[in-house]
Amino acid sequence: MTSVIVNARCARVSGRLAGPLFAARVGRRVFETNAAAASPTPKIRYSQRPEESDLFLYTLPPPRQDGKVTNLEPNEVPVFLNDLRNSNDVTLHRNGFELVKFPSGQEIDWEDEDQVKEEYYPEVDALIKRLTGASRTHIMQHGLRRGKVEKRQMKSYPLPGKEDPAFFAHVDFTDKSAPKVLKQHLGPEAAELSQKPWAIIQVWRPLTGPVQDSPLGMMDAATLSVDDILAVKVHVEGGHVHEVNFVAHNPDHKWFWTSQMQADEAYVFVNYESRDDGRARFTPHGAIADPSIPDDAPRRESIETRALVFWDN
Repeated sequence: MTSVIVNARCARVSGRLAGPLFAARVGRRVFETNAAAASPTPKIRYSQRPEESDLFLYTLPPPRQDGKVTNLEPNEVPVFLNDLRNSNDVTLHRNGFELVKFPSGQEIDWEDEDQVKEEYYPEVDALIKRLTGASRTHIMQHGLRRGKVEKRQMKSYPLPGKEDPAFFAHVDFTDKSAPKVLKQHLGPEAAELSQKPWAIIQVWRPLTGPVQDSPLGMMDAATLSVDDILAVKVHVEGGHVHEVNFVAHNPDHKWFWTSQMQADEAYVFVNYESRDDGRARFTPHGAIADPSIPDDAPRRESIETRALVFWDN
């Protein structure tokens, strides 16, 4: 789960959420060989389709008398993972994400927030503009994750620690919460900017490689149905409530990962899209729990960076 949590409205196109998205796609796809084969062994944590409509999740001790943290139920499903090393023909406009070469920030002290903002943010900004043809971007924030999908975390629903991988299929933005974040970051400009096409794009990359434990899985947005989306009110510190989309399992879903992902590679994906015209509007993602990974495998270290992205037309 990201530190800023927001929601995305879904448009059905032939029962799926996808379509043409961004122009100005300039050579950035990663192609490699001798990769590991996809495996049906790993699991993705979905959410059960609930009978209740008012879904909630507390990331802090709940004030409820019954002490209930959530009314969601987990649904851990074995999935077949398509390795992007073997077939990398996904695109932002059709599938909602891409794997790109991104050899930047190699000398940055990731604990130095000022250095990250001064040196890494401009590189992320340039990458997003190059991939999307955007006229303007605004980097909102970044977050570091150093952890792994512990076995205990896969047996209970409360969220893991702030730096642990998000181990459930989710999208960080909804139609209700994304405009709030836009206003939060750009204030008086938000009303005018919201009249333009805009999106929230995320760049995720490992800090060390190769990634072994808790790799990030990406769902093909073209296989996602409106009926699979579960809007959840997430209660966080300070009394704030953010709406986020969880995902119910559908056998039509198609998942991807990247074997032996390196620190000079990144996922760029659509976390929210304002245009409701059939394009990929958001991309479910989550850490993969793979029982074949040894317990002593190095923990995953990664950085995720989110940006508001705008087009003039």
